[in-house]
Amino acid sequence: MLTDRGFRDDVRRIALPITAQAMIMSLLLLVDQLMVGQLGETAVASVGISAKITAIVTVVLAGLATGTTIFCAQYWGTHDTGRIRQIFGLSLRLGLVFAGGTTVLVAGFPTQVFALFTTDTQVLADGGAYLRVLALSLVPTMATMIYSAVLRSTGQVKLPMYASTVAVVLNVVLDYGLIFGHLGLPQLGLVGAAIGTVIARFVEFALIVGGTYATGHVAAVKRLSDLRGHDGALPRRFLVVSLPLAANELLWILGESAYVVVYGRMGTAQMAAMSMTFPLQGLGIGLLSGLAGAASVLVGHRLGRGDSDGAADYARKIIRLGVIVAVVVGAVVAAGSTFFVSLYKTSPEVQHLGRVCILVFCGFLWVKVGNMILAGAVLNAGGDSRFVLVMESVATWVVGVPTAFLAAFTFGLPIWWVYLLLSVEEFARLLVGHRRLVSQKWARSLVGRHPGPATSACPDTASSGTRSIAKQLG
Repeated sequence: MLTDRGFRDDVRRIALPITAQAMIMSLLLLVDQLMVGQLGETAVASVGISAKITAIVTVVLAGLATGTTIFCAQYWGTHDTGRIRQIFGLSLRLGLVFAGGTTVLVAGFPTQVFALFTTDTQVLADGGAYLRVLALSLVPTMATMIYSAVLRSTGQVKLPMYASTVAVVLNVVLDYGLIFGHLGLPQLGLVGAAIGTVIARFVEFALIVGGTYATGHVAAVKRLSDLRGHDGALPRRFLVVSLPLAANELLWILGESAYVVVYGRMGTAQMAAMSMTFPLQGLGIGLLSGLAGAASVLVGHRLGRGDSDGAADYARKIIRLGVIVAVVVGAVVAAGSTFFVSLYKTSPEVQHLGRVCILVFCGFLWVKVGNMILAGAVLNAGGDSRFVLVMESVATWVVGVPTAFLAAFTFGLPIWWVYLLLSVEEFARLLVGHRRLVSQKWARSLVGRHPGPATSACPDTASSGTRSIAKQLG
């Protein structure tokens, strides 16, 4: 695996910048939570619930962005820049409708949305005010995700990383000032954290767009007609793959939200304890997300060129690498769990519950990462989104959600037992997904060869796509 120099170089070029961006975003969540954690358990619970509410939007957008990556990666493998722009335009239009509509709903009725997750009046008041402001970040977040999907699928992975780095630094500085009243800024507490996040998201979007045009990337369109394209059948093909992806992400996050309903209604202490795990989950998954991104792009390139055997070989190697690294990461996070929970100004009970929940997460991290790469990247790279939709929906809604409700409200088990039992559905997904991988029924080209004006003049060798990526990455 690591002795294959071509594989190692390909994964490093794509995975490291994506991992860096994901880690930066996860560190933002961690720093946010640690600063908010100084405000007490109510604030921690409010941010934890808000994170899951906004995640409902962002994971659906992630499904759209994944569809964008799948098609753009395969079209990049055939050097078809015209259809890449057409996919880009379609994704932006769909994303704007969804993110814009959700912003109006969440910003207009934040307390009512919060009431689905908790009955604590103080959490409702504080969380509702926080969520009303945070909702304004959804549209720039959507645009950044779509731009990043196109950039990554064509090998330009550094620009999103740089933009995220600037946004994170700005967000941390603004949070420090606006939460506690430092740097000459007003002391706004929890609402200050939301304002800092919104400003950072708009800055990140501006940097992505500016960088795209400065580098003359394929996404730097100069005419709106370029975003409409000339292939009348392409929107339907894109929707056939992307709608199941978005539906799968929606059903998955609704399942995750059902878990948060369970945690929240078990009590504020239990919700605060689980909220402590969220930034560490982001760090652990984020550290390995680069491998999923690499799998989606590299497998997609090979499928686009008709090399299904090469795609399957890369898929197996990346999954094995991800599982091995996840075991190591889980052990490191577990070792530091006691120190981490001590950073929160919460009761000893909450800190103890939080630490045990973190240990449960560490034990399942390798399974989560295996599923992230296998189902989220490899199978979807071949357009196998309907199979993934059925597999993940059944695992979440037939196994996970009923188990959580029974464990919490029928058997009255503690929070960490509930989390442990509902995580069993990860094993079910991994077993079913592995059988699909071995069958190679997922390994399909979605783009074929399209002659005509939509295809740019590019070298037509099997390896030129990889060489062009290396040039773009510098």
